[in-house]
Amino acid sequence: MPELPEVEYTARQLRASIVGATICQAHVFWRRTLGHPDLEDFLVQIAERRIAGVRRRGKFLLLDLSGDLFLSIHRRMTGNLLLLPPGWCIDTTLQQLDPLAWNTRGPSFHAQNSAVETSYSRETEYCRLCFDLADGRRLLYTDPRKFGRVGLWSREDEQKLFEDLGPEPLGEEFTSARLTEGLMRHRIGVKQALLNQRVVAGVGNIYADEALFYAQIHPSRRSDSLTPDEVQLLREGIVTVLSRSIEHGGTSFNDYRDLWGEAGDNYNHVRVYQQDGQPCKRCGAIIERIMIAQRSTHFCPHCQPLTIKGDQ
Repeated sequence: MPELPEVEYTARQLRASIVGATICQAHVFWRRTLGHPDLEDFLVQIAERRIAGVRRRGKFLLLDLSGDLFLSIHRRMTGNLLLLPPGWCIDTTLQQLDPLAWNTRGPSFHAQNSAVETSYSRETEYCRLCFDLADGRRLLYTDPRKFGRVGLWSREDEQKLFEDLGPEPLGEEFTSARLTEGLMRHRIGVKQALLNQRVVAGVGNIYADEALFYAQIHPSRRSDSLTPDEVQLLREGIVTVLSRSIEHGGTSFNDYRDLWGEAGDNYNHVRVYQQDGQPCKRCGAIIERIMIAQRSTHFCPHCQPLTIKGDQ
């Protein structure tokens, strides 16, 4: 699942590429991609809207539109955005030829320039929604597993929509005191607490493991057992690993791609995530893997000892 760095990196690419552009119309190839409103209202309301800005809230990508509306895009497991240059055509013939295959794959996209098509063609598969921009470009939302959702909202809906999200970890409001408050509300493992979006917005499995390694805290430690110094170091770790991943374009395994269809490079810089069986880059001990809250969790048993009795 794209976490904060992957969403933020895409947001920055979009901010540099499409702010000021106008959405002529949208094509919805799988209705359930829309979380709000219904299809007919969405198509009418989105037409001729100018993109005024691009933001992020937690793992949500937000596009501010003219007329006090905004798009929310929650990519979840396999959702990606791809910006196609002018000259790409939509081929929907599969819808009539093989409806079952259409329901799985969606339309095809073809470029007038075959050399360009070669570099993009694989990333255009499984398109669920397409925005036609006035300058001829197309912004695609692709999602093989169909878990992601797109919504069109009034600005007055924003506060209620995100009222359950905790502080932004890269914002000024993410202080040690705020993190302490969130952790102390729970009597669960600190890894599980970090995955709670009410505690901190945007942190998922990858960066929880990395931040806990940075702070040398065992992922099973009770969240309400951390000392002030440990909380301060954990906050520093969260900010550091998120910022570092953004610099490297996010972490790609199988599905995540950026706006141009490129994989992020941060996988080459992780310390513990999916490194089980490998020597720790800090001490040389072997990285271990356990399950916490039904999530694979990676840590170094030497750097992150479970030292406080009763915390398991």
